[in-house]
Amino acid sequence: MILDEKLAVGDVIVLDGAIGSEIGRLGGKMHPVAWCGVANVTDPDIVRQVHEAYLAAGADVITANTFSNCRHVLAAAGYGDQAVAVTRRAVELAREARDRVAPNREVAIAGSLSNHVAWIPGTVATDPQYLPTPEEEAANYREIADTLAEAGCDLLLMEMMLETEHSVRLMEAAVATGLPVWTGMSTSRGRDGKMVGWHQGEEDPHLLPDDYEQGPTQPLETIIDTLAAYDPQVLGIMHSSVKSMAPGLDVLFERWRGPVMAYPEANGYDAVTRSPLPVGPDDFAAYCRGWVESGVQIIGGCCGTTIHHIRAMVDALPERPGARPSA
Repeated sequence: MILDEKLAVGDVIVLDGAIGSEIGRLGGKMHPVAWCGVANVTDPDIVRQVHEAYLAAGADVITANTFSNCRHVLAAAGYGDQAVAVTRRAVELAREARDRVAPNREVAIAGSLSNHVAWIPGTVATDPQYLPTPEEEAANYREIADTLAEAGCDLLLMEMMLETEHSVRLMEAAVATGLPVWTGMSTSRGRDGKMVGWHQGEEDPHLLPDDYEQGPTQPLETIIDTLAAYDPQVLGIMHSSVKSMAPGLDVLFERWRGPVMAYPEANGYDAVTRSPLPVGPDDFAAYCRGWVESGVQIIGGCCGTTIHHIRAMVDALPERPGARPSA
């Protein structure tokens, strides 16, 4: 794969930006319990349009719209029995976009995998009636990972790994496919200043129940070490506020010597103060350039980043990452 060559020589690899929030911004249907997963069926043209726009901006990797496609998530939206078909359709749309916009360019398709669960309608709180048993969860992860591999994905992109129990089950399913695995961890700064698994307090407070309380979080070091043991090709920090990215990357650089990726949110809220953290395209591009200069090799965006953010980022990037800290 061209990505292997780029990783070997230290080239910058451009990942795309947000998929779900961009589908919604362009008018796609966002399901109140399964978020963007059903858009592959209800709004395929918009899903394809999102991929095409990122390709036109220069993305080397586009991400299939499968973040919320596990059977136990789609079941809450009435699509549980169609989980395989919906996932296959997501990869087809990404491949169609590549054929239309970049037929003569080496572009990889990443299959998105997450621990996402069904929401209580109108919130981002977990709906307990759709929580799978550990055995069901592991089987559903294997189903989607195998489907993504069979549908033609070039790599599997693990997204929002913010603890170890569920993330390990997902890692096992991904690694078993034999595809390269890029693992993205989400982090927040705890009240003691140390980096921990992502805090849901960074969500819009209006989407959290009045009685919401964050459960226990794990140190970021624990999450990194646990997932690194599965020998992914890449580790990174993603779906985290720009305030959390640099300290999160510092922890990662200390514990991981392989290629590093970064793709932050462009919105969200401070987990401690609950103040909004919007980031415009120019500021986003400046942050990304700085992370690349510090040694990040794969760069893109997550929730809230638009095609405008990725265009600005591509224009601002240096040709090669900066030197990594010495071992």
